[in-house]
Amino acid sequence: MPSTLTDRPDTTWDVVVIGAGPAGSATAITLARFGQRVLLVEEEVSPRFKLGESLPPTCIGLVKHFLGNLEDSEQHPGGVFRTAGNVSTWATAQAQTTDFFFTQSGFGLCVDRLAFDEALRSKAMAAGATLLKGMRFESCNRIVDGPFNWRLSLSSPGQTPAHRTRYLVDGSGRSAVVAKALGVHTESADDLFAYAQWFTTLGEDDDRYTRIEAGPHGWWYSNRLPGAKDHAARRLVVFHSDKDLPEAKRAARRAGFNQLLADSTHIRPLLKARGYRPCGTLRGAPANSQRLGVFCGDAWLAVGDAAQAYDPLSSQGIDKALRTGSHAGHLIHYALTDNPRSASDLGSDNAFIRQYAEQQQQLWQTYWSQRDIYYRAQPRWPDKPFWQRR
Repeated sequence: MPSTLTDRPDTTWDVVVIGAGPAGSATAITLARFGQRVLLVEEEVSPRFKLGESLPPTCIGLVKHFLGNLEDSEQHPGGVFRTAGNVSTWATAQAQTTDFFFTQSGFGLCVDRLAFDEALRSKAMAAGATLLKGMRFESCNRIVDGPFNWRLSLSSPGQTPAHRTRYLVDGSGRSAVVAKALGVHTESADDLFAYAQWFTTLGEDDDRYTRIEAGPHGWWYSNRLPGAKDHAARRLVVFHSDKDLPEAKRAARRAGFNQLLADSTHIRPLLKARGYRPCGTLRGAPANSQRLGVFCGDAWLAVGDAAQAYDPLSSQGIDKALRTGSHAGHLIHYALTDNPRSASDLGSDNAFIRQYAEQQQQLWQTYWSQRDIYYRAQPRWPDKPFWQRR
């Protein structure tokens, strides 16, 4: 039955998942469906900002696995919006179109992250997981004897409840709070940063294509977003550059962002033609490639961006989150039901946990080689620092 936590001072679990984004929720859903007692912890009570993301047709089956059938309506309650393909201005100034019509599903997805994440959390509760919002992870301490391996300290205003668990999952995103608490270092491969501005129009916008455009100082992303209010179309525009470059510092201010956008070949004319105006606050978020030094240890592992975070150019963020969450959930369940005697029996020597670590290593190697191919395919500004670094 769906449940949320009340004021129980000390509660025991099979698995505690820190972070209720797509990766954490996917892990919780998978484990709860196996009958494991799962606590899903989310620090924010009502998140107010997350960048949207585009998903290719190959991800549709995975989204359906967790959220259900997407065919019932054009506007799915899980915060997804059908896309028709990609329009990319990359290797040359000529736009190249990839049409999803000829794929098996016939469409891709643009995701409103706030609604999408909430839909996944609801699915986790429906599967039997307990959701705890507004709790911050403070620390974890090893329990030497007994059936449980961890004692966790979680805090919120007015209370600091203790929880015990057999297994601990870090699904806290790029911050990787559990891994850091355990002394695991994060390896960052670049300084990519995303600067995002939302736009709105009362006019028509039937464009269903994800737009990618390379520029001399970085690259642009734009997509029409689901969940428009008051019949106004919304569009997200994001500029990506290395945070230490002068152009990135310009993009952090509205005037500088607009100046850079004015030089775009395709995205700025699209906004102008449809009468778009900026709305809300210009936002920023890390978009660099990074990974943990190790992906798992005794009775813990990391999923999603906590384990490894990708450049948004790959369009793999949510796919990776859901896929690794599913893998982690299955393998943790197998490891726990194998009746290990201690935390060390659930470490990297455990056959199931070792399989997960090997999967993560292979994912990183594949991603890194693909990233190099994507960036090297853009030859137009070899003298610019952003492209020289790639």
